[in-house]
Amino acid sequence: MKKLFAAAAMALALGGLAASPVQAAAPLEAYGRLPSMESVSISPDGTMIAFIVTADTGNDRYIVVQPLGGEPIQTASIGFRKVRYIKWAGNDHVIIVTTTTDVVPGVFYAGEMRQGASLNVRNGKMTRLPERSAESIVNVLMGQVQPGMIGGKPSVLTALFVADGKSIHTANDRLDLYSIDLDSGIARRQQMGDTSTRGYLARNDGTPLAKVSLRQRETVSQWTLSLRKGSAWQDVYQFNGPVDTPDLFGITRDGTKLVVDSYDEEEGWRLTYLDIATGKLGDHIGSGGSVEVLTDNDAVVLGYQSQDSFVEYDFTEPALKAAWPMVKSVFKGKQVTLSSWTPDFGKLVVYVDAGSESGAFYLVDLTAKKVNPLGRAYPKLAAADVGEVRAVKYKAADGLEISGYLTLPPGKSNAKGLPLIVLPHGGPQVRDGAGFDWWSQSLASRGYAVLQPNYRGSAGFGQAFVGAAYGEWGRKMQTDLSDGVSYLAAQGTIDPKRVCIVGASYGGYAALAGVTLQKDVYRCAVSVAGISDVSDFLQWRVNQGGSKSLTVRYWTRFLDIEAYNDPKLATISPAKLAAKASAPILLIHGQDDTTVPYSQSTGMTKALQAAGKPVEFVALRGEDHFLSSADTRLEMLTSAVTFLEKNNPPN
Repeated sequence: MKKLFAAAAMALALGGLAASPVQAAAPLEAYGRLPSMESVSISPDGTMIAFIVTADTGNDRYIVVQPLGGEPIQTASIGFRKVRYIKWAGNDHVIIVTTTTDVVPGVFYAGEMRQGASLNVRNGKMTRLPERSAESIVNVLMGQVQPGMIGGKPSVLTALFVADGKSIHTANDRLDLYSIDLDSGIARRQQMGDTSTRGYLARNDGTPLAKVSLRQRETVSQWTLSLRKGSAWQDVYQFNGPVDTPDLFGITRDGTKLVVDSYDEEEGWRLTYLDIATGKLGDHIGSGGSVEVLTDNDAVVLGYQSQDSFVEYDFTEPALKAAWPMVKSVFKGKQVTLSSWTPDFGKLVVYVDAGSESGAFYLVDLTAKKVNPLGRAYPKLAAADVGEVRAVKYKAADGLEISGYLTLPPGKSNAKGLPLIVLPHGGPQVRDGAGFDWWSQSLASRGYAVLQPNYRGSAGFGQAFVGAAYGEWGRKMQTDLSDGVSYLAAQGTIDPKRVCIVGASYGGYAALAGVTLQKDVYRCAVSVAGISDVSDFLQWRVNQGGSKSLTVRYWTRFLDIEAYNDPKLATISPAKLAAKASAPILLIHGQDDTTVPYSQSTGMTKALQAAGKPVEFVALRGEDHFLSSADTRLEMLTSAVTFLEKNNPPN
């Protein structure tokens, strides 16, 4: 098998998806539009694939179903709705999960509302999930959809909210577990919850195994895991914490244990077994760190996914554990992400990318010992359009080691004195990796080096690294970025007089702080949906959930303040320091943003104008916080590059 996989690797290297080098830079739309192919999923019998396609122009999206090696049998138009993912439910239905920016009066404040539909691949019929129910359910999916067979009919399991609609979260509201028939759309309750229920774990026949409850107190949250014992629930695991609480992930292959989180005083949160028979916590799983859990449609844990430079897996399912090293050997030196699989694990769909490769889907047929390309995410990008990505490490001013990634302009791997864009990620408690990044590569294609630092507070480096960011907004979190500029300047890689900063969400805040709280580091700043007034942002959160809400407690901890209206927030709020702005600023914001209010950018614009500072503002009509629309994502990118080229010319 190893020789056959090696032959497949050579064939892929010599042909298949290879593209001819081009002399001129690719147009920005080649990077900035949504991927042409996403969410590729294989049917359980291994004969068909389904995937999301984005039109070359406009925002229209489609679900395509086709036999392997054949022509499409269904092409369903989704219009401009935001399709988040698709998955098979049996061999005859594809589940489509979308979101819309909306508000449910008396139930939910404005946010991204998750909804579902079922596509019957045999007759092309599309059914809303749920279509109807005997109860007063809210048509918003409150969890992942879990394919199964309920009463002999193809169905999905999901949690749905039952509300009286009179006011937000009353004593009459509850979260119930439902099965939804894929052809009729009829939802039937499998398990009733209560006002404190937050989620369920169930087998794919609809049998509930466990539920999670959360009760909010003044300063802590009480998290409870209950096991189904006959017709009753038994509370077996309880945790009280001010902000963080455990999660429930799945069940082991032998059916004897659940996989949950538990807190270790020295190492922070750890995946842990919980014995179903005794209800007692058992051994920790793995070595700790930030880990995702992979499960199948029956809630069985298949393995664990972590992020270093690339995505890595630790499979517990024997077939995957045995096959994965050979799969990775085909794509040596690249990031291989498991996208979909058949229940017998005979066929896998993987997504392969690297910092210098734009990404493609492949079918790995373990039975036939073949690897075949399925399609590219960014087909208009040639190899010459993607720049080299290097891992970098440097010391912050206080000695803390900061890691990150430097993307170089295509064809300029050995260049010196390059103009630089610092591109801090959002979150802030997430991280950047070494895989293909459309934003950094688009900027590099215009002639800029791009630095993506994993500053203190980023996920994946341990709890101590996160804790080092508490109270450091606008302070050490900010200088972690400029310390990276100094490092690259000392190496001769970049010209320290030709540096701008660009970011979205928290990264947008960092961009604004870079030219208000700091001086003479950056020639310009671009903030996309960034926070400009921290106090106003927290007040908005309080207005939605109260001053003791979990969200507000998270931010007060991260900001190291006693209360959401702490006066010292003014000292780290760029809008309050607009008169100190030392460089031109471009603000870009989606009008439908429900994560960071649109007013954060309009308020900053007014403050800069009042101070007589150079500022430009771009409103993205109908766009949310996540740049989910093809046209507005490209509008953002085009506006940002035009601004950068004016204020920090690359040549």
